Amino acid sequence: MSTGWTLLTSHGHVLFYLAVEPDATVRQITDAIGISERRVIAIVHELESAGMVTSTKVGTRKHYDVNPDARFRHPTLSHVTLRDVLSQLRMQAPDPPPIRWRQ
Repeated sequence: MSTGWTLLTSHGHVLFYLAVEPDATVRQITDAIGISERRVIAIVHELESAGMVTSTKVGTRKHYDVNPDARFRHPTLSHVTLRDVLSQLRMQAPDPPPIRWRQ
């Protein structure tokens, strides 16, 4: 079995991680996903630019909110919202963590 690729991109991993850990630090995201801090920061900025995530400064840290109504960028998935996908993934998990949607 090949382990050279994954179904989701690093963007997807960061997005899904922030959906269940909105108060995560860049270091925590890095440790969980296995990519560099510089790459995590760049991905978060790109997700913010796409309207999928917003961040709020809370003291010296950031809090992230996932926009459940954001749609996937690829034309074949542009009809699908993050809510659709995250809700389905959560339902399939044996002990699903809560998803924290943007208010």
